[in-house]
Parts: sequence; structure tokens; C-alpha cells
Amino acid sequence: MLFGTSGPNNGLKLFYDDDYKTNSTFAIQLNNYQKILTVTALIVSTVFFSIFYFFPLGKILWYGLSPENITAVFGSHTTWKIIWFTLWQALISTAVSLCVGILIANILTRFNFRGRGALSVLATIPFVMPTVVVASAFLSLNSLFKLEGTVFSLEGGPFGIIVAHVFFNTAIVVRTLGGWWGQLSLDPEYAARTLGAGTFKTFFLVTFPRLKPALIAAGSLAFLFTFTSFGIILILGSLKEATIETEIWRYATQRIDINTAAALGIAQLAIVVLMLTINSRLRSKYGTSELGSIAVSDGSTHTTKFRRARLYSGVLFTLLFLGTPLVLLIERSLRTPNGYSFTYYRAIFTKSVSDRFSIFETRTAIINSITWALLAMAIATILGYLAAVLLSSPSEKISKLTDVLFLLPLGTSGVLLGFGIIVTLNSSFWDIRSSWWIIPIAQAILGIGLVARIVGTALRDVNTEMRDAAKVLGASDVKIWRHVDLPIISKSLIAGASFSFAIAIGEFGATAFLVRPQRPTIPTTIFNLLGRPGASTYGQAMALCVVLAGVTAISIGLLDRTGTVIRDTA
Repeated sequence: MLFGTSGPNNGLKLFYDDDYKTNSTFAIQLNNYQKILTVTALIVSTVFFSIFYFFPLGKILWYGLSPENITAVFGSHTTWKIIWFTLWQALISTAVSLCVGILIANILTRFNFRGRGALSVLATIPFVMPTVVVASAFLSLNSLFKLEGTVFSLEGGPFGIIVAHVFFNTAIVVRTLGGWWGQLSLDPEYAARTLGAGTFKTFFLVTFPRLKPALIAAGSLAFLFTFTSFGIILILGSLKEATIETEIWRYATQRIDINTAAALGIAQLAIVVLMLTINSRLRSKYGTSELGSIAVSDGSTHTTKFRRARLYSGVLFTLLFLGTPLVLLIERSLRTPNGYSFTYYRAIFTKSVSDRFSIFETRTAIINSITWALLAMAIATILGYLAAVLLSSPSEKISKLTDVLFLLPLGTSGVLLGFGIIVTLNSSFWDIRSSWWIIPIAQAILGIGLVARIVGTALRDVNTEMRDAAKVLGASDVKIWRHVDLPIISKSLIAGASFSFAIAIGEFGATAFLVRPQRPTIPTTIFNLLGRPGASTYGQAMALCVVLAGVTAISIGLLDRTGTVIRDTA
């Protein structure tokens, strides 16, 4: 008799009774299908990453591998101080982001209330905002509440950096955790409550252990974005605090010392690889196989006073913590020397105060950003799904290796990646650095690992018995994927696509090296506007930020709706 079991990596293992040896053809067909899919994913991913990631980055890092350079850089006390600050602020930021993300995800997945969709979009928008804008918003908060010189100052110290990172990365936790939490059955929680367990005991003893795979995935992503943070550190840290990423930028662009920048890039990658290796072991240890039944909360989600208090306090906290900087951003975009008006919005769409940023270029920046972000999203989603197939491969070697490799771009300096493409892809036969399509490809590289991790977490833990049952009933491989896998992973797939779009449309580090003056993007235009003195250019930058946030909110809302349709019709 045929049945499936899940090993340490939740890979499918088939066993046969003697009475069913004639069914070996079925096993061969299934294995062949898996092999074809795996080989295809390996070939496509290897070719893509070799050309557009490993080759450009490897050539840049090669400059920093000389013994003299390594000794000079890592023999300095300043270097180790920078590395230590980068590590501990990233760890604390990640831990706090997980705590805040759990609170918000609980509200969004375990409560039914009016406005839940809008709150979900609000929890996502901060992630897409350019880091320079996030930092500027927190500087405005610092001035508004007169926090300068206090222990809670948001400028020039670790506190402001950590708070800004939590604001920025909470969306990662909410989206990743929500995609998983929403598919966990409520039955174990109901059973625990029936046996007398309280709310907190039920969460820590029943719910929390089942969330570990998603928490590990979300935590690793939050750590990567925090560890490689650039704009927030540069602006909120001023000159007092420096991380590996900001020092790479300074050495590469201001001091023109590529060797030192490359050596710091090597240190950054080494730490990222170590983190991903530990993360891979934790994912293998805490994997589950219980996804498959979409959890649906009952209608009486806030009938008790305690649950109503949880709901209202959670919603209030989310609105205040995530909404205040956004509201302040809108307020700044409307404030003019003559009062509140839409002057800066009219300047973007109808006229220009600056000759450099004419109406044509501003509109072009918006069109370019949306078009390239959509292309990057499509590339990242397709390649991310193929990468997720490798992550969920029955082969332990393939799954562990790809688990590390496909997240490397998220831990790579965007400055080094963009500079590497400029330096390496410039031969007479292969000069593509000035081609417009290199921009969405570079943006997609940063999103593939994100899609792979989010989708792989769900795909890897699909209950294999459901696939076996469908196969026994005569379903083809395509039907199994359409009616078993897709309904289970669709929410995670849509979440990954949403985030890849968000990364692409707000990406600045690599894009700054690749864009041309005649082909601007919204983030590069915002950065240039912020670099120009005057209230007019600052107001236009804030207005353009609001446009960027609005486009992202609409796109994420549509993608979320698409995910719901897929689940309902599958």
C-alpha cells in the first residue's frame, strides 16, 4: 500500500507493501516529474544568478582578497567596532520587529472586523517607502515631539535606528507570519481552551510552537534587511553611528577605495552566510506538515471584554505606530509657506519649479518605476517559485545549499551589486549596463530570495498525504498542483509577489548606479529633490513619496484580492 511520510526536511518518501509492487510505475512517474521540475529550476536559477549576480559581485569582491588588504582592514579596531554595532543593532531590531509583528498578525488573522483589509495594507506600506523617506519622517517626529537631547532621541543614536527599523521591517513579519498563521487550524487552540488553558498559556504552549517555521523565515528576512540597512543608518545615525553597509558606500563613492569597500563586503557576506546556515538548520528542526486547512475564525471574534480589549488595543497600536509617520509625511507634502494646499502635487503633475526636474521627467519617473517594478515582480515571482521548489526538494543537499544561496542577494550590499554590474557587464560583446532592462533584472535579484523563502516555507510543509491521495484517485501532476499545492501556497505566493514589487519600486542602492538621467525612477528623483535646498523641492519630494506609497497600497490591495480569488476558485 502506498503512503507518504515526512522526514527531517519534510521530503516525500514512498514505501510499498509487497501486494502493490506493480505500482512502481507510479513512483517512477512522480519521481520523474519531480526531477524534471528540479532540473529546470536548477538550470534557470544557475544561469540567471551566475550572469547577473555572482559574476559582477565576485569580480568586485576579488579586489578585496589580497592578504595585505585583509590584514589592513580587519586589523583595525574601528572595523571590528563597526561590525559589532551592525550585528547587535540588527539582532535587537529583528527581535522587536518579531514581537510587534506577532501582535499585528494576530489581530489580522484571528479577528474579523471592519477595516481589516485597510489595516493590512497599512502594515505593508512602510516597507516600500524609501529608507531616506522613512528616516526623514522620523527626523520630523523627533522635532515635533522635541526629543533632541533626551534618551528617546531619534537622531544620532541607536534608539532612533532601532525604532525606524522596527517600523520598516514589521511589514515583513506581518505578511510572512500572516500567510502561515491564517492556514493553521483553530482546533488545537479550541481544545486547549476547553481543557482550561488561558489565552497566554494557549498561545505559548500551542500556537507559538506551530508558528516557529514562519517566525524563523520572517526573522531571517528582517535580520537581512536590518543588517544591510543603508539610508536609515546614514540619516538617523548621522556621523556618530556607522555600519558595514554605510562604510562600503563611503569607501566606494567618497573615498574611492574599492579595495577596502570590497573587504568590508566580504565580511558582510561571511556573516550573512553564517546566519543563513544557522537559519537553515533551525528550519529543518522546526518544520511542520500541518498546512492545508484554511483557518476561518468564527463570527464571535470579539464577544468577550478581554478579546475586545485585545482587538481595540492592537488596532490602536498599529494605527499610532505605523500610521503616525505616514500621516506626518502627508502633512509635510501639503504644508506650504502660504498654508496647506496641493501646490507640490500640482508641481509634480502640471509644472516644475526646478529645470532639472521637469514635468516630463517626473511623469517618466513614475511610469518607469511602475513598469520596471511590475517586470521585476514577474521575474522574481517565477524564479522565486522555482527556487522554492529547490528549497522543498527531497534532497537535503539541494535544499540546504539553495536555502543559503537564494537569500544571499538580500544580504548583499546594493551599492556593491550595482557597481559590480557597471564594472563587469561592459565588454563590447556584452555591454548591457546601459540597457533599460538591466534595472528590473537588478531589482528582481533582490526579490527572488524573498519570494523563495516565503513560498518555500509553505511549499515545503504541504502535507504529502494530500498529494498521495490525489494521485491514487487518478489526478495528474498538473491537477495536483492546481487543486492541492496552489490553494495552500497561493497566499504565500501573493505575499512574495507583493514584497518583490515593493522592493523593486522602492529600491535605491543598485538602481542609483544603473539609471540614466533620461530614465529616472521615483526613489532616485526623491533623493535628488531632498538633496536640493528649499521648501519647494522638499515639498515635491514628500508629495512624490505619498504618490509612491499610494501606488504601492493600491498594488498590494489588488494582489491580496487576487490571492483571495485564487484560493476561493481553486
